[in-house]
Amino acid sequence: MNVLFLNDSSLLCQGLASGFSPLDDIRYIPVHLSGWEDRLSSLLRTWKPTFALAEGVSISTVAQKLFPLLRRYRLPLVYWAIDDPPDWLRMSRPLARGASLVLTPAQECLPLYKRERIRAHYFHFACNPSFHRPLTPSPEFTCDLLLVANYYTSYPQRRVGLETLLTPLLSKQFDLKVFGNEHWLSNTDGYILEPNVYQGYLPYDRLPNAYSSAKIVLGLHSVIDSPTMMSMRTFEALGCGAFFLTHWTPALENFFKNHVHLVWSRHPDETLELVRFYLSREDLRQKIARQGREEVYRNHTYQHRIQSVLKYLQGL
Repeated sequence: MNVLFLNDSSLLCQGLASGFSPLDDIRYIPVHLSGWEDRLSSLLRTWKPTFALAEGVSISTVAQKLFPLLRRYRLPLVYWAIDDPPDWLRMSRPLARGASLVLTPAQECLPLYKRERIRAHYFHFACNPSFHRPLTPSPEFTCDLLLVANYYTSYPQRRVGLETLLTPLLSKQFDLKVFGNEHWLSNTDGYILEPNVYQGYLPYDRLPNAYSSAKIVLGLHSVIDSPTMMSMRTFEALGCGAFFLTHWTPALENFFKNHVHLVWSRHPDETLELVRFYLSREDLRQKIARQGREEVYRNHTYQHRIQSVLKYLQGL
């Protein structure tokens, strides 16, 4: 297949692209960069993609120009609705109307697309074993607890994870490092981290180094009531061989086993108990981390994901 990605995000380059065959021709035209229309038109005059693919918000600001251009060249669009379900009404539905196929990580959104007569299939995040893999620990990331996550005010359910998982760990008794956007230092919610905890933005190519260096990697979810949707960091952290502690969601319980592949907490007090216990048990941390990595390599790589929808992609 010839696959044209309309973004060059890490999620595509280090993630989804790994699911395709080495024989597939994958190219990138990031439509958020100036001059994309000329570059796209020039490419499509000399190369015929099987389909174009875009994820999330990446095409929202250019849709009015992009969709007519794709129709002119009769190029199907595959839209990966990575912000389902909270942004289904505001973003996924209008963008999906310009797509030939929608992929969603939220199974509960499939009836919504069907009601709109939009062709959609379930398609979750995953890991790329050639990138998401254990590395030698780096001194700059060594710590008891590590969180790699942006601060968002737009997802109210995320506050549940903050209060369950992060708030009880903000005391000085733990060596905690948080990487993400600068909203951790200034936001309208008043949830502000101390400068010694906030470590700045982490380049994606350093993610495996960071996840391989912390005793416990923390995970936050913006959706806490979906049977399938969870943070992509879950699969990535497990792929990197991290001991992963997160707050409970039904999706986690549907995919993984507690204290076998990862560990989840339902209450701030439980979070403290779990952290104190597992910090003292390196043997159990290593065992659970190994089992988690084996589980995602066995069932949750992007090769698994592409194979699950390959017949639909080839039929576009």
